[in-house]
Amino acid sequence: MRHWYGIRLLFRPKARQGIERLVLILVIGYYVFYSVSQWVTLTPGDLRFDFQNYFGGAVAAAHHTNVYGDFERLWGTHAWTVAYIYPPLFALSLAPLTPLGLLWAGRVWLLVVHAAFVASLWLILRINPELTPAARRLFLIAAFIFMPVYLTLHFQQVASLWLLLLTATLWAALRGHHRAAGITLALAASLKVVPIFLIPLFARLGRWATVAWATAALCAITALTMLASPGSLDFFTVVLPRLSLGNANWDNGSINGLISRTVDLFPGVFGSQTARVAAALISASVVIVVGITLWQAGRAGRDPWQLRLNVAALLVALLIVSSVTWQHHLVTLLLPLAVAMAWIIERRPGRRYAVSLAAGYLLCWLDRRAFPLPADGVAHSTLQAVGILAGTSVKLCGLLTFWIVLLLMLRHERRLALTRLRTAAVSLPPAA
Repeated sequence: MRHWYGIRLLFRPKARQGIERLVLILVIGYYVFYSVSQWVTLTPGDLRFDFQNYFGGAVAAAHHTNVYGDFERLWGTHAWTVAYIYPPLFALSLAPLTPLGLLWAGRVWLLVVHAAFVASLWLILRINPELTPAARRLFLIAAFIFMPVYLTLHFQQVASLWLLLLTATLWAALRGHHRAAGITLALAASLKVVPIFLIPLFARLGRWATVAWATAALCAITALTMLASPGSLDFFTVVLPRLSLGNANWDNGSINGLISRTVDLFPGVFGSQTARVAAALISASVVIVVGITLWQAGRAGRDPWQLRLNVAALLVALLIVSSVTWQHHLVTLLLPLAVAMAWIIERRPGRRYAVSLAAGYLLCWLDRRAFPLPADGVAHSTLQAVGILAGTSVKLCGLLTFWIVLLLMLRHERRLALTRLRTAAVSLPPAA
């Protein structure tokens, strides 16, 4: 194969470098073309999926009314949109855009989404200096062709902003900027609740200054947003309890989604106790996945690998056990992907790590629409129901692959640390 025409170029460093650069230019060009086309041709109809509901929440926040009023009226329908379901900080942040009207507010928001995505990539590369020039090109290619990135743009979603805040938290923590890390973590948790689990992770790693700043900032932000947004208490009493139930939607890629779909397709699998068993399994999955991830963490001290790998593993774990994990949420996987790539380059542990990482990326790239599932959304046989469960769980398989690989990397780091301690103990001079 090394001597095949065309293929042999891949084995020549200069030719391979030129091919990588050309591919990177092409994928960035496509991203720019797609983004500019979307921005120029944007219509109110294009904003109907999610941003229209965000804008409604922002209008309510600007007029000091309940941002969750529409949510309470619409929840329970089978529509794709369920109104404003984020913490009140998001509505308050969008409130200054309301005088622009829906269309121009959507255009400004898209610019924010792009800026957050590009800034995230820049920070991710700074966090992982071990990435060689070739690895950086490969990572950027993977980022600019990642399907969840384009779904985030299509639905005007918040995932890239979430990625930026999480990346900034890790960047600040690595440099010992505890206040900045705590504040950005609090902002991330105020934008999307699940990052709050990073607080116990930092506690487990012994970074108490970051924990203190994050807790104080989160309490302050929550108090201020509740004062500025009447009815925001509904987020804790109405929105969160309902969202925590998850749903059986085919695009829900979490364990919650898989179990909910199983119950939906096989409602009598456990007889009259099916609902209770499902609830117990969902709760157990959260405890097991998050518990194992936190248990694997150790006091990182000044070891950047321990901190990076632990944060990356927990981010993947949160996507696995979240009540709802849409594919556009997987944009946050770009941070764990870069960390894992940098670790593989630094440690050179074996080909299986790189192969597993690539497999996880490809599985998370795929969508259930790549499989021949029933067009009417109904299973007409047991075999078809099993096929639905398999086809709609591809993203979950990818997430589990990512998570397991990162845990293996953490185990490798612990073994290296033990080896260093033993070597240091042997090399110590005998006591007098």
